[in-house]
Amino acid sequence: MVPQRFPPLLLCLLIGASAPARVAPASASEPSEAVRWLQGYLRIDTSNPPGNEQRAAAYLAAILRQEGIPSRQIATPEGRTSLWARLSSPRSGGRAVLLLHHMDVVPPGPGWTAQPFSGLLKDGLLWGRGAVDDKSLGIAFLAAFVDLHRRRLALERDVVFLAVADEESGGFQGTGWLLAHQPALFAGVEAVLGEGGRTQISGNKLLWWGVEVAQKRPLWLEVATSGRGGHASGLNPESANHTLIQALARLLARPARWRVTAPARDYVHALAPLHGQPWRRVLSDIDKVVTEQGPKEFLMPGMANLFVDTVQVTVLSGGERINVIPAAATARLDIRLLPDTDGDTFLADVRRALGPECAVKVLVTAPPAAPSPAAGRLWAALQRVLGAEAPVVPTFVPGFTDSRFFRERRIPAYGLSPFALSGEDTRGIHNPDERIPAAALDRGVERMRRVLAAYAAADSVRH
Repeated sequence: MVPQRFPPLLLCLLIGASAPARVAPASASEPSEAVRWLQGYLRIDTSNPPGNEQRAAAYLAAILRQEGIPSRQIATPEGRTSLWARLSSPRSGGRAVLLLHHMDVVPPGPGWTAQPFSGLLKDGLLWGRGAVDDKSLGIAFLAAFVDLHRRRLALERDVVFLAVADEESGGFQGTGWLLAHQPALFAGVEAVLGEGGRTQISGNKLLWWGVEVAQKRPLWLEVATSGRGGHASGLNPESANHTLIQALARLLARPARWRVTAPARDYVHALAPLHGQPWRRVLSDIDKVVTEQGPKEFLMPGMANLFVDTVQVTVLSGGERINVIPAAATARLDIRLLPDTDGDTFLADVRRALGPECAVKVLVTAPPAAPSPAAGRLWAALQRVLGAEAPVVPTFVPGFTDSRFFRERRIPAYGLSPFALSGEDTRGIHNPDERIPAAALDRGVERMRRVLAAYAAADSVRH
C-alpha cells in the first residue's frame, strides 16, 4: 500500500517505491515516521542476487531530497547502485564518521507466514526481509542523519550516510568497489558505524551492548568435480557426485584446531565481570578452558565458534534426475577463519584434503586486519549514550561484514545494533518470518540520534 500523501511525480520516479513526506510526530495510534520509512524500504525487493539496489537507493534519495539534503547515486559498471550523502561543517577540518548499511538482502526462501516484501505492520511487529538485517539499521542511521540536519546543530565532525549494494555476496560490488574506485567519497573518515552488534538481553532486562570490534574472516570456495555421465543403472563408482562426496568427507573429517586468539580473549574477559559464578571463572580462565583438542568445559551457546576455524558445506549441485548420472558436480563452502589464521596455508590444507580430482575456486577471501580500538571520540559517544542503559562491551563475532574493508585500511569500524532485540526477534535473520518490534525500532532510532549528536555536535564529546 502506498500512502496517499506522496506526490504523483515522485511515485513515478521511484518505480513504485515511495518516500514519506516530512510530517509531525506520530500519535500513539499512528506509526512513527521511522516505522513508515522502514515499511516503504521493506516493500522494495533487493534480494541478492540480483540485488536491484537502484530502487532502494532512489527511495532513500527521495527522503533526503524532501529534507533538502543532496545525495549521489553511484553505480558499478555492472549496474550495482549505492547511495552517498554528506553533512559537512567548516569546523570539522574534514574529519567525519561514516554511517554504513547495505540495501541488499538474502532471498526470502520458503516458509514465511507473511509476505516477505509487504512491510506488514501487525500487532506491533514490522515484517519483511531486511527488517533486522540490515534495513532497520539503515533507517536508524537515516533518521539520525536527518535529525542533525533538521536541528541545524553546530557540528565538529562531518557525517556521511552510505547505503551500499552487494554486502550479502561479499561486498565487492558495493563497499569494496567504492573504496577502490571512488576514494573521494571517504575523505576524512576517521571511524565507521555499521552492522554486526550483538546486544544481549534476558527477559526484559538489557544486560550489555556488544559493539563489534573484530570478526572472523571469510574464505568462500566453490569445489567442482567431473566424471563420466550416463544412465544410473550402470556401474560408475567414480562419478562426479561420488568423487565430490568422498572429497568433502575427507575435508570434514579433518580434526579441528582449537585456540584462543587475542580478540576472543579480550571479548570473553570483558564479559566475565558481567556474570556470576561459574561463568565468571570460565570466561576469566578461557586459555585453560579451551585446549588444542577443544573446550574442557561447556561454553555459552554459540561461543565455541570464536575458537576454531569452521567449514560448512552450504550448496550442493549434481544432477536433476534420479536415473541420470551427471557429468559434473559442485559444492560451495562457507569457511570462517580466525583473525590470525594463515589463509594461504589453510587453503592449501583444504586443497590437499579434497584431492587432485577437485577444482577449487576462491569466491571470497580477506586478509588479516587488526581489531578496532575501544577508544576515541566515537567510542566515547557510544559509551556516553548506550552506557547509560547497560555496559558497552567490545565484541568479537564469528560473522563478517563490510567493516573488514575499512579495518584493512586501518580505519576503525564498529558493528552496532541500537535495538534491544530478543532471540525471538533475531531468529528471522537469514530465516523465514524476519520482523522487528516497532517499539524497539523507535527506541533504537532515538538512541542513534543521541549517539550521532554526541559524536558530531560541538562540545559534545572530548578526547
